[in-house]
Amino acid sequence: MSEIFREKNIIKTFLNYSIPCIVGMFLTSFIIIVDGIFIGWKVGENGLAAINLTLPVFYILMAVTITIGVGGVTLATQSLGAKENHRANYYFSFSLMAIFVINTIIVVMIAVFLDEVVMLLNAKDFMYQYVKDFLSVVVYFYIFMMMNMAFSMFIRAEGKPQLSLLFGLAGNVFNFILDYVFIMKLDWGMKGAALASGIAVLLPFLFGIGYFFTKRSVFRFNKFSVTLIDFKNILMIGSAEFISQISISITTFIFNLVLLERFGVNGVAAFTIIGYVLFIQNMILTGIAIGIHPVISYNFGAKNIGMIFKLLKTALQAVFLVGVLVFMVSFVASESIISIFSKGNAELLHIGGIGLKIFSIAFILNGYNIIALVFFTSIGETKVAALVSSLRSLILLVIFLLVLPHILGDIGIWLTTPLTEAVTLVIAYFLVTRTKEKLAYIQDNIG
Repeated sequence: MSEIFREKNIIKTFLNYSIPCIVGMFLTSFIIIVDGIFIGWKVGENGLAAINLTLPVFYILMAVTITIGVGGVTLATQSLGAKENHRANYYFSFSLMAIFVINTIIVVMIAVFLDEVVMLLNAKDFMYQYVKDFLSVVVYFYIFMMMNMAFSMFIRAEGKPQLSLLFGLAGNVFNFILDYVFIMKLDWGMKGAALASGIAVLLPFLFGIGYFFTKRSVFRFNKFSVTLIDFKNILMIGSAEFISQISISITTFIFNLVLLERFGVNGVAAFTIIGYVLFIQNMILTGIAIGIHPVISYNFGAKNIGMIFKLLKTALQAVFLVGVLVFMVSFVASESIISIFSKGNAELLHIGGIGLKIFSIAFILNGYNIIALVFFTSIGETKVAALVSSLRSLILLVIFLLVLPHILGDIGIWLTTPLTEAVTLVIAYFLVTRTKEKLAYIQDNIG
């Protein structure tokens, strides 16, 4: 494992880690897109809108999982780089326990207060039943989804991204089959979509449990005592991710309110479809970020600063290329993309077509910000990462969302994200440059 992380061929190292992550994330997004297509065809715009209305709940759980996961993986891989294997196993065991316990508490609360949660999500009138049908089923599977995410992060950190890809692929194929049967054939609607997704995640969960209880894994479960200092360190390192995911939950909620007020259900449905395109791109970018995260953390622990700089440059070039390609496809074929989900809804096609053209500008810009975040997190610059994350995911986004529609009208809604990414990029570039200068000074002193 250490030989791979210290590999001098940057392109080889980047491809070894990022490509399996990119493929895995892309397949995950593809299955979610298929979910949306099935729901759009069979249930219609109300089903698409219902999915989007439930996303704030999902992002809260993701916030917990990714925060603890990123913090745990960062400390575990840094420990491996410093040849402290026992300490690495401690962070592994501690992180998985924390993710399981905290998410279980949240899931139980959602299940107990389901009606109140559905109302809080602004699911009113006829939308109430759509949202409740979906959430009442999928909530019981959320914990397995979160544990799969955590397993995947640690498997990749072991230097086995292909194995993580295999586990995810098995679940995705199973999900596709169940979606077709439950939604298209049995006509179970929103409950069928939720049940298909829920049952499918059990497969990779069982694979993950089986893997970590064998001697083939680098990380091993061991007994540990809970210490608040270590938990605080984990949370501090993952704080930027927490801010990001919680902010997505909040901003998605606000977006839904604004879109419902201005466009009605078709506006939320259009935003859902645009979100699918963004999700595909984000999964590819996240695949690159997750792929380089343990490598940067390991080399930071090993004081190999030069490797970090080269890997950062390669990752930034890759995300820019992805962004340009997704922008071109989205801008040119905006109405064709919306029509895949709209099933003859002319109003939805019109709203979504205009929205996607404007929103697609963000695809060129967001890659730099995502890689900057993982760079800061991987080297323990938690305050800087939290600043960039809060600006990008909450502060600027909410300000622009509340202001631009009053100045520019409906176009202002779709311009909110591109403008947020642009301003964040300028700030992130300055912070990355400053941090690289600090690391270069450290490298010069070591050398």
